[in-house]
Amino acid sequence: MPPDQLGHAQLAPLLHSEFMVVDDPRSPVPVTLIEVSDRVVTPHQESYSLVFLGPGDHLLPQGIHKIVNPKIGELDIFLVPIGLDQAGYRYEAVFNRLIS
Repeated sequence: MPPDQLGHAQLAPLLHSEFMVVDDPRSPVPVTLIEVSDRVVTPHQESYSLVFLGPGDHLLPQGIHKIVNPKIGELDIFLVPIGLDQAGYRYEAVFNRLIS
């Protein structure tokens, strides 16, 4: 799916789906979409965030990562590590999209 057609409506149904972070195709890292924030809409933009959970033994650094999901294909998103707990590392992606 082209990035300009990808928004909250396409990502929210993927809650609890697995994605693969494929920065290095030889060692993809599985992450699960565990949270989709409510969509906030103003006359000119929409904002929302996604939280992913990854393995606790592999920290992805803050930056742009290529993620893959069978329903949406490939997407480059900016992930920020936001914490580590017993379940693993959590990462947040914040979206602010202009709308016309």
